[in-house]
Amino acid sequence: MNKLSVWLLLVLAPYVMADQQSLITEVKPIIQGFGKTLKAELKGAMMTGGPVKGLSVCNIQAPLIAKKSSESAWDVSRTSLKWRNDNNQPDEWEKQQLEIFDKKLKAGTPPNKLWAVLETDKETRVMKAITTEGICLACHGKTLGPAVSKKISELYPSDHATGYSVGEVRGAFSLKKHSF
Repeated sequence: MNKLSVWLLLVLAPYVMADQQSLITEVKPIIQGFGKTLKAELKGAMMTGGPVKGLSVCNIQAPLIAKKSSESAWDVSRTSLKWRNDNNQPDEWEKQQLEIFDKKLKAGTPPNKLWAVLETDKETRVMKAITTEGICLACHGKTLGPAVSKKISELYPSDHATGYSVGEVRGAFSLKKHSF
């Protein structure tokens, strides 16, 4: 890298970071709304029908909540390195960011600091890590009940989303806005 490149990097870095922060500020309410709504539906279902009913919420309600969240300029989805729904497989950029989130979390970065932003001339993308909470373990943990295992097999025949512990990166909210 030549001296001019280094100088430009040092001069422009604060502006790039500020722009990324403004994008994070823009999408934060969308992610919070999605997460809050999904969590409430999931908790309600699990209180009345246990984890098996919770799986039905994730299978049926989560895509509807994502669609409703996408009524803004942003397309909203969830993804993971160990996806449950084949429609949620990460693309290459998402995969890279999920791997970075995992490394950063293990190195001590707080979960609320695990964000990624990509801006190109065609699109803007933002990701926010989702960490595994206790409630997640009934369906995503290392040990699952027989009824839960059976329901996962019925709903998600090619499931990869088990074996987690509390605090690990479970996946991420992934938002995309096209630039036209």
